[in-house]
Amino acid sequence: MNAQLQLFHGGTFRLRSDAARLGRLGGELTVLDGRVWLTRANDLGDHFVEPGERVRLAVDDNAVIEPARAGASVTVRWNPRRQSFVGAVLAEPLRGVAFLAGRLATGFAALARSAAASACRAQGCISAGDSMASSGALK
Repeated sequence: MNAQLQLFHGGTFRLRSDAARLGRLGGELTVLDGRVWLTRANDLGDHFVEPGERVRLAVDDNAVIEPARAGASVTVRWNPRRQSFVGAVLAEPLRGVAFLAGRLATGFAALARSAAASACRAQGCISAGDSMASSGALK
């Protein structure tokens, strides 16, 4: 798979016997010439798209297209979902940051639970009369 139509501006492309990844931004695919074989992540079936047909792809569909017949070429128009340039460039790194932030939050929550448990144990000792004041050490 050496072609990649993950272009932010979209356009009309001709594929010759190779597969192309449409990216995760979502958008609309229109087949202009030839028959296209479309495969999407989390979709059990493959789809054949005929000339003139349009397919809307949701964000994170992660679709791959290729000519339906080996050795054939197809012409498609790809219109990705509109997104600012900065948003498009930062989309993937921000997903990674969100994942790491979630992992850090989980770690901090575990530390907070541990600190709360220690505080409860310490509070239990004080209320049981084990403090320095109740032992007569402070006068």
